Amino acid sequence: MSATQTHHTVRFAAAQFATGMDVAENLATVLRMIDHAAQVKPDVLVLPEFCNHASWYHNPEYAYQVAVDLDGEFLAAVGERARRYGLYVMVNVTLRRPPAPHNEEEARITGTNVLFGRDGEILAVSDKQVLMGNENNFLSKATTVCPDIDLPFGRVGLYSCMDGVINETPRGLALRGARVLLNSLNSFALDEASLHVPVRAAENKVFVVAANKVGSLVPPELADTIAARMSIRADQLHGAGESQIVAPDGRVLAIAPQTGEAVIFADID
Repeated sequence: MSATQTHHTVRFAAAQFATGMDVAENLATVLRMIDHAAQVKPDVLVLPEFCNHASWYHNPEYAYQVAVDLDGEFLAAVGERARRYGLYVMVNVTLRRPPAPHNEEEARITGTNVLFGRDGEILAVSDKQVLMGNENNFLSKATTVCPDIDLPFGRVGLYSCMDGVINETPRGLALRGARVLLNSLNSFALDEASLHVPVRAAENKVFVVAANKVGSLVPPELADTIAARMSIRADQLHGAGESQIVAPDGRVLAIAPQTGEAVIFADID
């Protein structure tokens, strides 16, 4: 993947699945899907956005309660799976953060990509830069850009969902030398797979590995009410699936269906 590195093939995979309102159940799903993905022996595995809890919160206190800690049980379990299978894993969660320096009384939560190394240790943390809709009521935007992440096979960049609808974040990662962009999604938009993901690959001449959600993105018992407020059907509040791996020329190398759990993979030279 780089003229200065030994040439070899790297297998990238993306897992798509649903998460709900129970953090323990969601962790069990995450670990099960990592186990499932390990069967295809990937080098790098990308998981969807908001793996710890559906992106719906009753109030700020509840949002803080269901967020996870960087050194907590949820991420430690993901790191253990990365070590067990000897692979890089990117998981996205809502993360409890220290208060901002200008407001030490206010707790913060970020939507955060966490990249684990083959040894299970955290290699990089990158917060979401562009929040969407109701996220603005509970989450804090990134205050720094994604760090440069050099893996044995080349530089990778991390971003989340709306960061890829707005072109600046992927562009910045590519300009700083990333050859592969890892994208976690929590999206019901049908144009993610048909437009935003492949366009970000083609315009930046990079590979993009995108993992999206399926299933309801809101509490099922509230789906009809929320849909009525948005003037859409309740089933349109489901994750759109179609996780995919896209080449630098925009070719889709692998794509999952719109519904149902799936693991996709592609070998990249």
